[in-house]
Amino acid sequence: MLSRPILHSTEESSSSLIGRVRFGLVLLSVLVFLSLVFSILVATAFGSAELSLRTVLDILKMKLFGIQDDANVQSAVYIVWNLRLPRAILAIAAGGGLAICGAAMQSITQNVLADPYILGVSSGASAAVSLCFFIGGTFAQTGLLQTFAFLGAALSMALVYGVGMSGGVASNNTRLVLAGMAISIILNAISQFFITMSAVNTSRSITMWMMGSLAGARWDNVAIPLLGSVLGLLFFLGNARSYNLISLGDETAIGLGVNVVRVKLLTTLVIALVTGLIVSSCGIIGLVGFVIPHVVRLLLGTNHRRLFPLSFLIGSLFLVWMDLLARFVMAPQELPIGILTAFCGGPFFVMLLYQQTKKSR
Repeated sequence: MLSRPILHSTEESSSSLIGRVRFGLVLLSVLVFLSLVFSILVATAFGSAELSLRTVLDILKMKLFGIQDDANVQSAVYIVWNLRLPRAILAIAAGGGLAICGAAMQSITQNVLADPYILGVSSGASAAVSLCFFIGGTFAQTGLLQTFAFLGAALSMALVYGVGMSGGVASNNTRLVLAGMAISIILNAISQFFITMSAVNTSRSITMWMMGSLAGARWDNVAIPLLGSVLGLLFFLGNARSYNLISLGDETAIGLGVNVVRVKLLTTLVIALVTGLIVSSCGIIGLVGFVIPHVVRLLLGTNHRRLFPLSFLIGSLFLVWMDLLARFVMAPQELPIGILTAFCGGPFFVMLLYQQTKKSR
């Protein structure tokens, strides 16, 4: 007689808990999104020529909706609309894209240390783009740059997987990371070779680009990486259930109807494409795809339906502020953003690597 009320009470408390979790997730997403919008305004307002947020808003209203409240903002239109706003948009594309690629790579490799930078994917794209700059001419000025970056990233991933998985997934969880580091060293040496063999101006351009920078962002070169990152997010979200099951083990996922080989192959190609587009636009920006997914997992758990959208938002937010910091640390000179992300992510990577090594003993 007492079992029904108890069961009913348990169901109510369970549904109430689920409701609170969903509300918390929505609230967190809204807060991060609003923070991102505010950060974009701040990033477009501050620089060598400081502008007020009111001026930035007036310019955005004028360009987006044709509303002009203040005629005095005309002198700042070029700075805000042509220089700083594309830069913030590229930060969103790069930060969000690298974060979701890191989350997807950690899922399909079942390795918490995986990341496009650590596993040499970025280095593969970088070596290919360095080749484009070395050849020069139409290779460095057309869509061939993105094509080379994609092919370089895909080839690098194939090499890392071939070496890292040669002993089987279960043989050593750090084998893949060590393979990635080894391949990265080789690919970075190739990039350095092209730098050495290039003309002085070209070698300086390649060197600055390899350290990561958003300074070259313009409207004509931000659309493709942004589109690639958004499409990558949609692809990963569409396969979120498969990633959740793969995280339980390949055999379990296969038993539950997941075509593991197909999912991993397509995911690998999408990661290579998104990473290649980002690297070809702003150089190597390391460890964003490693740090951000871990932060999101600490906040929300391992459900990929939550992991991907929040990783995209927080990765975008992180890189917008890193770029803003890069412009101020050595003002009026600009610090390569890749240096800052390495300073932030390097200690985090060492700490996690130590924990993984300790567990495997």
